[in-house]
Amino acid sequence: MKNKLLILCISIGMFSKAQSLQEYLNIAKNNNPELKAMQYQYESALEKVNEVGSLPNTTIGAGYFVQEAETRVGAQKAKLSVSQMLPWFGTLEAKKESASLKAETKLNNIDLAKRKLFLEVKTRYFELFELKATAEIVNENIKILETFENLALTALENNKATMVDILKIRMKKNELSNNLNSIHENFKATQIGFNLLLNTDEKTVLNVVDNSDMQFNNQQYQKELISNNPKLLELDNLKSSLEKSELATKKEALPLIGLGFDYVFVDERPVSDLFDNGKDIVMPMLSISIPLFSKKYSSKQKQLQLDQKAIESTKVNTLNQLYALYESAKSKMKSAKVDIQTQNENINQAMQAEKVLLTAYETSTVDFEQLLEIQQLKLTFQLKKVLSEKEYAIQNATLAYLTSNN
Repeated sequence: MKNKLLILCISIGMFSKAQSLQEYLNIAKNNNPELKAMQYQYESALEKVNEVGSLPNTTIGAGYFVQEAETRVGAQKAKLSVSQMLPWFGTLEAKKESASLKAETKLNNIDLAKRKLFLEVKTRYFELFELKATAEIVNENIKILETFENLALTALENNKATMVDILKIRMKKNELSNNLNSIHENFKATQIGFNLLLNTDEKTVLNVVDNSDMQFNNQQYQKELISNNPKLLELDNLKSSLEKSELATKKEALPLIGLGFDYVFVDERPVSDLFDNGKDIVMPMLSISIPLFSKKYSSKQKQLQLDQKAIESTKVNTLNQLYALYESAKSKMKSAKVDIQTQNENINQAMQAEKVLLTAYETSTVDFEQLLEIQQLKLTFQLKKVLSEKEYAIQNATLAYLTSNN
């Protein structure tokens, strides 16, 4: 009765909400706080484009002549100055392009984080699948042992079995019951972890596919698609951003042009018939700021060039790591698929052997020692098959993480 309650609890926890894996992925994507934080960082980076693309501050000055300077048309009373420095042509555009590319790296980071999140969700989901399938297998084997126990009791009455046979069956049944309880506790802990990953209530019940519903597709994940992995795209955008920064630094080493004007307020002289008496003075201004000591600009360009070389090396290393992970996942997935087929054959053969032993009961005594041994073998094959199914699904998800656009 206890075993039935345990398997019922696991089943209720998995089927009370009819949500697919894709729905769980959408929930994780919408609720994940890290993705939200990264989205804010991306929006902040976009604002940086406006910041670096703006002109330097406009200089406005005003002065009052304490001692008036006399001119032919009157005394100068006050002066208003306005000036604006202009970077060399194309400097601001290069800075904006550099900042825009840096903002693109934030998008690449979001995509990469989303892929990692999806892979983690899938991995936890398939762990739940393994626990659920394992619980069903163990519970099924407990029921079979109960049948064996009843068979042994009947055989004991007919002197076809011994009490030792019954005790062995009961010990094995108790062991499986204990395993089932451990699976139940493990499932509860994994379910809480899964809900926390989705950023939902810890007690939210889950729906996990049945063993027979597990998808083992033959989708081909092309190795060439790894070049579109967001980690590599991030490095490409970062390198392009540094190239634009280098261009902007070169232009910063060129002169700055200043435009402005002075407006002087002139007081009228107490003289009649004076031409332009009290006429204010307007003086356009043009200035040039020449960076005579440009060592800092050449040094900055050298830094940017070295940073670009570092990124090129990092990209080669990252690409090699992704290729290695791809080959490893592909190999493990193939091995898991072969192992699933092997375990299916072993299970069928174990069931045939079990049937032969039970058929012999009709004509002679039952060899319960062999019966338990075959039952243990079948259980082992079933558990190996579930483990391989989980491994296949996880490696399939890994290939999707490396190549697919989630």
